[in-house]
Amino acid sequence: MKRRDLLRAAAATAIAACAPTTSPTPTGDVISGMSLERKAGQLMSVAFHGTTITSSLEAMIRDRGVGGVILYSENFTDAAGLAKLVSDLDRIARDAKSLPLFFEIDQEGGPVIRINKGATILPGQMALAATADPERSVRTAATIAATELRALGVNWNFAPVADVNDEPTNPIISNRSFSSDPARVSSLVTAAVQAYAAAGFICCAKHFPGHGSTTTDSHTGLPKIEADRATLDRVELPPFRAAIAAGVPAIMSAHIVVPALDPTPELPVTLSKAVMTDLVRNTLGFQGIVVTDDLEMGALKNVGEAAAGLRAVQAGADYLLFRFDESAQIEGHRLITDAARSGSLSTARLDESVRRIVEAKRRFGILDLRRDQSAPDLAANAKTALDLARGATTLLRNRGVLPLRGRILAVSPTNADISFFDGQATLGSVVAAKRADAISESLPLHPSASEIDRVVSASRAADVVVVGTTNLFAYPEQVDLVRALEKEKPVAVVALRGPYDILSIPEIAAYLCAYDSREPSLTAAAEVLLGERKPSGSLPAVVPGVFTIGAGMRDFA
Repeated sequence: MKRRDLLRAAAATAIAACAPTTSPTPTGDVISGMSLERKAGQLMSVAFHGTTITSSLEAMIRDRGVGGVILYSENFTDAAGLAKLVSDLDRIARDAKSLPLFFEIDQEGGPVIRINKGATILPGQMALAATADPERSVRTAATIAATELRALGVNWNFAPVADVNDEPTNPIISNRSFSSDPARVSSLVTAAVQAYAAAGFICCAKHFPGHGSTTTDSHTGLPKIEADRATLDRVELPPFRAAIAAGVPAIMSAHIVVPALDPTPELPVTLSKAVMTDLVRNTLGFQGIVVTDDLEMGALKNVGEAAAGLRAVQAGADYLLFRFDESAQIEGHRLITDAARSGSLSTARLDESVRRIVEAKRRFGILDLRRDQSAPDLAANAKTALDLARGATTLLRNRGVLPLRGRILAVSPTNADISFFDGQATLGSVVAAKRADAISESLPLHPSASEIDRVVSASRAADVVVVGTTNLFAYPEQVDLVRALEKEKPVAVVALRGPYDILSIPEIAAYLCAYDSREPSLTAAAEVLLGERKPSGSLPAVVPGVFTIGAGMRDFA
């Protein structure tokens, strides 16, 4: 047997082992009765603005039979609102005699979440990797996420992130990754995939073939990875191989250019047959769903959302993430159906993707509308999330500043994480809640000179200052803030995204990594800052020239 066939057989065995109990509905029978228009629709996921189901969304479900809806925080105010929305959309699909929908969400934990009320806010991936038993932490977090999402009617989480963050200036992955070490990422991706499978829930390894080495955000531009194939095989691809071996049901493509995989100039891998078919299917042996990243992202602006959708399917992708542009959704569906009629998209290629989508819906009970009606224990899960955050908080330097003594000025950005919710806690508000005499100041990510001057003036009434920072490579004004404060008082810095901020402020006297700015992580960080608890986390990523993996103080001296 050829190596490629062995890989396919191993992947199929792993998927079968991890899959939930199968539905009695035969996949072939479902597909045989579908029109071309509804086959094309099954390849599409769409989004919508607001909390009210739009007429356009309803038409996409009723008239075109879309495969699913991707849900954003703007679509609901809390978990109860999300559950009602899912139920209402389900009802529309049933009334239209359309296939039950995928309901997808990005609930990664930490910097990227969509639900902040009525669901557990979990630490992000790099935080989980910083705990004493990271595999156990990852399994615990994935199980909580799957259980809570399933109870709300959501059936697909776009997690885990399988990127190896080996580029400190990466503007979009950073703390969303488990580590800079491919072996660590591989083991933790495996743990996540297995936990989701045990919970009977669809997950997705992203962003293939790896977004961790980029210095451009694919939401705004087209990143390129110039690594040779040997480097890709050593660094970027191992976590995806591990995910496939663990039976991951879906892999998400990245909108990045990788010349070592396809030399076509400026061609994102999402649109590359050499990557989406030759590498993913034939070399790696993956037979699950290949889903594209959001087709509305800036990386594809020169192609166009609708055209990119068709080209992605022709390249080998199965499931297309259209976002808010209703005209692009309609045009994308038209392009796919017209291509199938003309032969530029073969019937076999179309049916191959439809079969994978319907099979996943069958395997995970979506065709039969199986629902878990049990209510998760949110109080217990919140306690677990705080325990995980406490285990992650990593103290990397302390030159006599911590624990904080005297009157404290706590300064923090108002929106440190990638996804932001009005009214969420800040490092300053959490510290002030613990110390009645603490001064709390909030600043934007790009503070102005006058805003910096205001905070420096406030520092003169304090004995010590703690500053939360956010990706200082991208927000150099925060560096100016820290340096101005250092001239006035002793300063401790808490990194609220990746652990790399110390590269911009190498002289800082005290440096703590919280890994995100959600409330559990802020509470855990505040406990260490104030000496209520000793640090216990270990750095899971290299900070070049400063700290190695495993660094972390266990006391304040």
